[in-house]
Amino acid sequence: MGYLARNLEKRFDPALLVPGAESVLCFLAPYGQAAGGVAGFAQGADYHRIVKDRLFAVIRDLKAQFPAFEGRPFVDSAPVLERFWAVEAGLGFIGQNNFFISPEYGLRTIIGVIVCNIPADRFPPHAPLATTECGACGACLRACPSGALRAPFDLDARRCISYLTIESHDPLPDDLTSSVSRRGWRFGCEECMRACPWDKPLTPLPEFETHRRELETMSDADWASLTEEEFEKRFADSGLRRAGLQHLTGK
Repeated sequence: MGYLARNLEKRFDPALLVPGAESVLCFLAPYGQAAGGVAGFAQGADYHRIVKDRLFAVIRDLKAQFPAFEGRPFVDSAPVLERFWAVEAGLGFIGQNNFFISPEYGLRTIIGVIVCNIPADRFPPHAPLATTECGACGACLRACPSGALRAPFDLDARRCISYLTIESHDPLPDDLTSSVSRRGWRFGCEECMRACPWDKPLTPLPEFETHRRELETMSDADWASLTEEEFEKRFADSGLRRAGLQHLTGK
């Protein structure tokens, strides 16, 4: 995850990404529950494309109404502090498990932003949130199966099952292999989310659900029998390709 250390100046100044930028518009896209050992956000097409397509539609509508409007959409693929801007926009707060939490929608949302040239003073102040912190229940810390959540807001990604099954292509550490097998996670992990009192069922965007039925019914034997060609064909539009078949099956 070395990319996190790059372009720090752009992370703190969106105008370096979008010349003339004066404001950041924030949007939340809902996704559903995990199935088949795959995180909820990966049950359909790649969320980067899903949310960005929706943001491009918003941009087209804004340009039709305001011809001088200029903006660029970003979805977790550029040096943009999406969670920071979502908090600044008054949509929610950061929980002890480091998730962005919306009091209205919970934890299961993807943040999309549009960096644009609308002056910030054109927007009315947002209504203050009734809740701006998750409390002190500690349920997420107790639920973490690998000890990655060491303390509130303190995540050791090297032990996080989500990181190890999505971002990392190294073999799982020996002391975590049984933990992952017991939990049944292939892509992602939702243990801390499920334990959170703020977690709530949402009606996901349809594009987030296109592979759900298939993933729900796939057994270990089904995964083991998949060839690279079959995997690429069946999940061509899916974020699962980010991990790759070998990493998903442990081959």
